[in-house]
Amino acid sequence: MYILKDNIQNFTSKELYMMNGGQKLYIYKDGFGDIYKATPADEAAWAKEVIERALKVITTETNRVTLQSAIADLVYHKYDGIPALLLKTMQDTTPERQVVFASALWNMVQYENSFDIVIEILKQYRPRFLNDVFHGLNDFKEHEGAHHFLVSCLLGNDDELLIKAQQTIAIWAWSGLPELRENNLLEMLQIENKNNATFKPAIERLKEILKIKN
Repeated sequence: MYILKDNIQNFTSKELYMMNGGQKLYIYKDGFGDIYKATPADEAAWAKEVIERALKVITTETNRVTLQSAIADLVYHKYDGIPALLLKTMQDTTPERQVVFASALWNMVQYENSFDIVIEILKQYRPRFLNDVFHGLNDFKEHEGAHHFLVSCLLGNDDELLIKAQQTIAIWAWSGLPELRENNLLEMLQIENKNNATFKPAIERLKEILKIKN
């Protein structure tokens, strides 16, 4: 979390700790370590508050970024039973929250049903939750089903899905799959190039990188 240093005198050490979810690295990284003062006992008490806050967020919040931050806080503080908590909470909640929880479960424990949950939400609630679904797919760059799905979007006749798929692939290119950035591949996969002779070879190269065999 970035805070203007000119305003830092307005915050206590506890506030800095809480604003960063207990991750002191960010306090020091932003240059505020000189004013952060806390004992191990202080931090132990504050960590409990961070966990309590995160648990409340998970039961009530709908904002994707806030939910992801709460899950990250629980992971950082090694809260026991996070996958079980998310699975239980996901059973009876809204589609946008289900996407966040399913994506988190895939990241944490490779929960295989995660992808199916996300795609089912697309099928049932596309007009309302299209963006949520593709935000969720950003986390599935190592999932074979997601690979096939995005390629099918690129090859299909639905321009909206093609654009979303290309955007997701671009995010994968900058979050662990640098090969996707080579030889203008991302540009060749853009919708304005779909009728060009380079489009299908670009798809084949994409399939090679994603290790899609058919």
